Order: sequence, then C-alpha cells, then structure tokens
Amino acid sequence: MIVLRLYMLICVYPLVASIKGMINVNKFCDLTSEESTKRCYIKETLATLAHSPNQLAVSKASNTLYFSFDAGQGEYLPAILNIDTKKLTVIKGVKDAFAIAVDSKEEIYFGGSHGIYKYNRPLRSLKRLNVTNLDVWWLQIKSRLYFIKFPSLKAYYYENKIVQPVLELKNTTVNQFVFDSDNNTFFINGSGLFGIKRGQGEAILLKDIPRFFGMAVDNSGYVHLCSETGIFVISKMVQKVKRIVRVNGVLGLAFDKNNNIIYSDSHDIFRLKPVSSEEYFNIANNSLQ
Repeated sequence: MIVLRLYMLICVYPLVASIKGMINVNKFCDLTSEESTKRCYIKETLATLAHSPNQLAVSKASNTLYFSFDAGQGEYLPAILNIDTKKLTVIKGVKDAFAIAVDSKEEIYFGGSHGIYKYNRPLRSLKRLNVTNLDVWWLQIKSRLYFIKFPSLKAYYYENKIVQPVLELKNTTVNQFVFDSDNNTFFINGSGLFGIKRGQGEAILLKDIPRFFGMAVDNSGYVHLCSETGIFVISKMVQKVKRIVRVNGVLGLAFDKNNNIIYSDSHDIFRLKPVSSEEYFNIANNSLQ
C-alpha cells in the first residue's frame, strides 16, 4: 500500500497536474505565437458582420476602429467601432467606401468608386475631395495622402489638390503598400511581397508564398502582413518575413493604441490580447486549486 501511494505521488500526480496544465493552456490561450517565446493570446471578438469586414484602420487617440464592410450587392459601407465599448456605428453619406485611412489629427479618409471623402469625427463633418474620375482601391497616410487607383492598381499621392504618381512604384501594379518607421517601402501584388529600401529604386522580392491579402504597420514601425495561413512580420535588421501567429483566413489587419493585433476574417473582427507568463501561471494555478 505504501509503495502504491509513493508511486501515485511520484508518477501519477505530476502527470495529472501536467494534463491539467495542458487543458489550461487550451482554455486560456486561444492562440500561441510561433516565436521562441511562445506568447499566449486571448482572442476577443470585437464585432460580427454578415459580409467581409475589410481594410481596418485605428485612431490611436480614441482607440477607435474604422473599417469597411460589404453591405450586400457589392457595395461597401464605412463603419466606426469603439474598441473599448464595442459600440458599432455605420457612417452615412459616403458612397461605396472600400478603402480607409486615419491620420494623427483624428481625420479619417474613405475611398471608393466615388472618390475620396474626408471625415472629421469631432465635428462630424464629411467632405469629398475635389478629384474627378477617381476609383480608390487602397488608402494610407504618412505626411501625404497616398492611394491606389482601381482598376489600374497604380500608386499615387494627393497633395495641395494635385495628384502625382509615387515614383518608386510607378512601373508596377500594387495591391497595397506601406512605409515602415525607416521610410522603406513595402508592397504586395499578385507576384508576392516586395521591399524597396529608402533612397533606392529597385524592388526586391521578399516572399512569394503565401499570398498576402493585407498590410499594416504597428506602433513600433514594424510591417505586418496577413494571409490565409496567419499573420506575419518583417524583421528590420535583415528583411526577413516570419509568421508570428497561425490563424486561418485573415483578410484585414490593424493595431490598437496598446499595439494589440486586430484582424478580420470573412465575418468577424478579433483582437489578440497577449497574456504574460505571470498572468497565465496565476490563472492556471488558481484553477488547479
């Protein structure tokens, strides 16, 4: 009997505790990163829509998410989501807005088949920019208002009421493009992911598989990408692409004021909130008692 108890104490109980720990990993870690540190993420649902929330952008000052979604019959509408309260509001007055961008002054730009609209949220005012024959596929702001025309998929910028081509992207088609904190240019198209170092005109292919659907720059200036197989980041010292989270069907990507990942799939918008090792072990230990 004593030998049996010793066996239970030495062999069985640690195994049971280990199994419980594995159960808690699944319970408290909705996703784990593919980094060596294996960060634990809780997946929080921010909103659920009938069709395709897309092209996410966050105002860091108010922690507000702006995005477009398919309202049916191919028409996209812009929406506002308060990330803290999860209150969702659809903006009226903008026709077929597919592209979204937010600047540091809380001014929001919507682009689509009827041109570019500027929305001032504090004043709740909406103004259409005086640019004719403009169908916008993608928008972003960095000192200037940049956009991609549809269907040519050529990159331009708007400044002082004048539209000019983005010179380093003039000879290529572009689905999306961003600038990192060092003003290097990264873009995606049907051939893959490319990078152009600041001051250099030559585009270098960084990765052709998987197919990337979206791009975003986090609060520290790192470029992230999303695909059907996960969320990726481009390292800065040596421009390599590595997957940080394996999650299926990611279409859009952004970051909240605390640099948490926000992403969308065909119906939902999620936020990944990392749980520190101390927080995780506190939760796990409490549930084992």
